[in-house]
Amino acid sequence: MTIIKEYRIPLPLSVDEYKRGQLYMVAKFTRENSSKGDWVDIIENAPFSDERGTGQYTYKIIHIDSKIPGWLRTILPSSALEVHEKSWNAYPYSKTEYSCPFLGDRFKMSVETRYLPDNGSTDNALDLPKDQLKNREVVNVEIIDPIDPAKYKPEEDPTLFVSSKTGRGALKAGWNTTHEPVMCCYKVCNVEFRYWGLQSKVENFVHTTALLETFLVSHRQVFCWLDEWFEMTIEDIRAFEEETKVTMEKIRASNEDGKSKSSSSSSK
Repeated sequence: MTIIKEYRIPLPLSVDEYKRGQLYMVAKFTRENSSKGDWVDIIENAPFSDERGTGQYTYKIIHIDSKIPGWLRTILPSSALEVHEKSWNAYPYSKTEYSCPFLGDRFKMSVETRYLPDNGSTDNALDLPKDQLKNREVVNVEIIDPIDPAKYKPEEDPTLFVSSKTGRGALKAGWNTTHEPVMCCYKVCNVEFRYWGLQSKVENFVHTTALLETFLVSHRQVFCWLDEWFEMTIEDIRAFEEETKVTMEKIRASNEDGKSKSSSSSSK
């Protein structure tokens, strides 16, 4: 059975503010992680209009080379070291699909999101049908909760950060019952891994590690980077995204050049 979890992430922002903050966070996060050995090919980033609504479509290929041990990278095909991400952002709704060419149709993951001006109290924000509601597990994500010590940074701690531009923070337990503004990200995640004997183990790993930890860290960053993006317009954010795309292309070219030289050297 496919595991369905709904993550609810309250934030001390308005829905309009979060639109800019999320876009900025994704671009900055992409830059920072690319400098650590992984990189992202931004294949397409353009407006779309279809049955999903009107918004921005992005297609990215995420390279995860550094997450794989060196000995294993030498025997795996390149298609096993990349994840394809397709996203339709018709704010305040979005849908993102993930796939891995190496696994084909054995692995599928989707994340549907709706952003609402409440503190996480809406029971069925994504209008799930009864059969999915029956199997749905709600996970409340609190951005002041502790994170992996290896990923902890004091400047990205919502219990310490105070915005110089808005005065928001530092957040304390129960903040989302009294704080104004407040909004919530509702994320319904479906993970399916069809491989006998490993299905439940892998699906649970994806939820607890790839999804829950990522949601917690990234939304702490959205708030704690508030002063960096608060006065930026959508046009400023799009320009920042374009700069990020150029940076990614340079990193990809550098990596490919390095692989070419390494291959040439080893063949001598």
